[in-house]
This record gives sequence, C-alpha cells and structure tokens, in this order.
Amino acid sequence: MSKFRGAVVTRIACVAAAIVAQWPAVTAAADIDAQAAARIAYGRHLASECTSCHRSDTQEGAIPALAGRPAAQILELLADFREGRKTNAVMVSVAKSLDEEEAAAVAAYFASLPPPGTTAAR
Repeated sequence: MSKFRGAVVTRIACVAAAIVAQWPAVTAAADIDAQAAARIAYGRHLASECTSCHRSDTQEGAIPALAGRPAAQILELLADFREGRKTNAVMVSVAKSLDEEEAAAVAAYFASLPPPGTTAAR
C-alpha cells in the first residue's frame, strides 16, 4: 500500500470512528425528539376539550389563550386550580381530572403552538 493510500485509509478510519463515537448522542437526540412529538400529539388529543374555551386563534379575553405559553406556566396554573389557589369550577374539575403525564402533555401541546396573532410555528 502506498503512503498516500495508507494516509487516506487512516483518515477515513478516524472519521468513521468519530461518527460512531457520536452515534449514541445522535440516537438519544432522535429519541428525545420522538418522545416530545409523541407527548405533543397526546396533548393535542387531550386538549380537544380545552380548545372550545381556550381558543388559539384569538387574543386574550375573559378566557385566556394558552397557545404559545411556556409549558411550565401552564403546569403551574393547573396546579393552582387543582390545589385551590385559583378558583373556577370548570378549571378545578379539569385540573383534578388530569394526572401528571396528561397535564405535561397538554402543557407541551399548548406550548408548541404559536401565540395568538402570530403564524410562526415553534
């Protein structure tokens, strides 16, 4: 084997080793994206009842829009209703009916939507 060809083979082997070394991180990122997409889809399913009041195509009003709000903020609001720090008969009932996974899915769904008055996707 010539010196040039040997150097090329060595270089290809090094690049391949670097790619293989990063493969778990790439796979993990893809798994996280798939999990996030699944959570958002589940949240969309659960939120079908929510969107009759919390519309995503209107500005803030008597019933606030939830689209585009941070998931942590939505989870905090649900906890406030569930634990009695906020009162609204409908929201208390809804908040108490959601387990942690369901609440996180609904929050992820609304957080993934563009805020009212915008068209940008998140």
